[in-house]
Amino acid sequence: MSASMLAILGAAVAIVTALLLARPLNQTTTDDLRRRFGPEFDRAVTRNQGDTAAAERELSERLRRFGGLRVKGLTTDVRERYRTEWTLVQERFIEAPGQTVARANALLNRLAVERGFPAESRERQADALSLHCPRHAQGCRELHECARRAAAGEADTEAMRRAMLAGYELFHELLLPRPQDRKADAQAGHPRPHRPFGVPSQRTAHSTRH
Repeated sequence: MSASMLAILGAAVAIVTALLLARPLNQTTTDDLRRRFGPEFDRAVTRNQGDTAAAERELSERLRRFGGLRVKGLTTDVRERYRTEWTLVQERFIEAPGQTVARANALLNRLAVERGFPAESRERQADALSLHCPRHAQGCRELHECARRAAAGEADTEAMRRAMLAGYELFHELLLPRPQDRKADAQAGHPRPHRPFGVPSQRTAHSTRH
């Protein structure tokens, strides 16, 4: 068999192989999206009226836009300051739930931006968060929307309580120690052990339920 015939045969085999592998590859991409986005995948399907293919396109585009985003490091001192701020804000929930939700929303936004997530819009920020904090990114949307409704007098206390809890889950995750935090501590000249960001005391957690 001539060299040209071998080249043609090789090309034909390559094309057939690619066609045979196309379907499993697409399925793998779907599975990857499900693993990467977790509950956000199901939300995307719901937003697209059950159209899984449309949801996959939406999330693939989100991955393209924000997949290269690098979370910024925060020193231990900065993270502890945020923890203290949240506790002080949360303690005022019973006295002024609407103001508390608004302040918690602003605090969560400030932390997300300092971690390197987009600042230009909360929806874009939530999309980026869904790649790095897929289990709790929805807390960004819930707290922001509840703060808007509370400002308009349209949110009851129970809705605000749920939004605070959802926002706290994301806030907590954003403050968990990361490798880049150690680098930030070292650059600041005072490396310190990374203490876990603890769950609020029972009294504070209970107060948010009322």
